[in-house]
Amino acid sequence: MSKPGSRRRRRVRDTIGHLLSGFSSRLFSRFPQHFDYGLDTPTLTRIQCVHAPLAGRRAVHISDLHLDRYYPRHDAILKTIAHVNPDWIFITGDLLTVPQGLPHLFRFLSGLRTLAPVYVTLGNHDHASGVPLDCFLAWADRHKIHLLINQVMFLPMVSGELSIVGLDDPATHRADPQCIPSRVPGRFTVLLAHAPNVLDLLDPAHAVDLILCGHSHGGQWRIPGIRPFWLPYGCEGRLLGHYVENGRKLYVNRGIGWSLLPIRVNCPPEIAVIEWREKIEGCQLDNLDNPH
Repeated sequence: MSKPGSRRRRRVRDTIGHLLSGFSSRLFSRFPQHFDYGLDTPTLTRIQCVHAPLAGRRAVHISDLHLDRYYPRHDAILKTIAHVNPDWIFITGDLLTVPQGLPHLFRFLSGLRTLAPVYVTLGNHDHASGVPLDCFLAWADRHKIHLLINQVMFLPMVSGELSIVGLDDPATHRADPQCIPSRVPGRFTVLLAHAPNVLDLLDPAHAVDLILCGHSHGGQWRIPGIRPFWLPYGCEGRLLGHYVENGRKLYVNRGIGWSLLPIRVNCPPEIAVIEWREKIEGCQLDNLDNPH
């Protein structure tokens, strides 16, 4: 357990980080597309899972939208996802930074909803944005978006079941893993959470087959040979790509947005595609585009 002094320092750092991100978002939104760099061309990463009842099904995972203003690149992302033809779309938090982004955010989410059902969790910037939780829930309900706040949804299949667990943000200590269902034959459980430290909250009784997170932006600015100089609290060293710890399978998405500066260097936006196959039970993560 962290000491009170370290928790205070972390809260101060996170507050300063959000204030700077909010200022940057408002500033650069005044100059659309004039300062964007490295944000236009997302890479597709394939995650292959083996579970017979879901064989042939496909999902898309994106994260860290920080969508405070709608740009042409968001239309391009919609077109890319449409070509993937997903059965479900998963989004793991940091949807926006400032309240003015709500209509822009839900314009994008509504576009995704025309492609497939959308399942969303919240991140630290969503909670710090000043948008009340009830407001997020009302907008999500109006646009038929599944916003999961420490909740689970069950989708029956012919010979099994997909369960989608959405935990609130682990980095701000809002995640409650008690909602994770028990293991049942034929059930595949996907856990959506914003920060990778959700992995540290799970115990052997939590039956989870695949964990999807974001939060790190993959470092956002990557200089060859140099580790990212700053990562937000909640990453616990898990920067990008796949991790297997204590039998848990985690994928950390680089996200499609930006924080502080609308610039990505050697760290393009990412769309992850989860594909299920029919073989023995398990999950194989093919991290093709972004090795550690």
